[in-house]
Amino acid sequence: MSFPMPIVRVEDPVNRPQGIRREVIETTYRCLKRAFGVSDEELQARYEHYREEDFRAPGDKPEYLQVSITVFKGRTLATKRKLYMELSNSLAELLAIAPSSVLILLDEHDAENWGMQGGVPASEIDFGYSVNV
Repeated sequence: MSFPMPIVRVEDPVNRPQGIRREVIETTYRCLKRAFGVSDEELQARYEHYREEDFRAPGDKPEYLQVSITVFKGRTLATKRKLYMELSNSLAELLAIAPSSVLILLDEHDAENWGMQGGVPASEIDFGYSVNV
């Protein structure tokens, strides 16, 4: 069975080594598993590096990371807080930056707005877990 994983996009103005980029994705995934209880299936993640002249961070911070996560609606604010804290702190530790240099954007959509498994609205699919956590 296919499960709808959050879709992750990391935007970074720092040109990091491939191994570090991969660990940013894996760290994000581990935090999503712990906070949201997502499955081990179908991690979707993209890591985008921008040249310095193509990226302006708030306050022109030299160290900055933006993590956008697209998910089904339904998680509580407490669950989101858990993700925000764990992910900010984990990525800050990994990259030796301040947690305040990590911005997390949660982009939530109703399940009916996801066409999956050959064009079926996700609201009509039993994924075997709840997003209401």
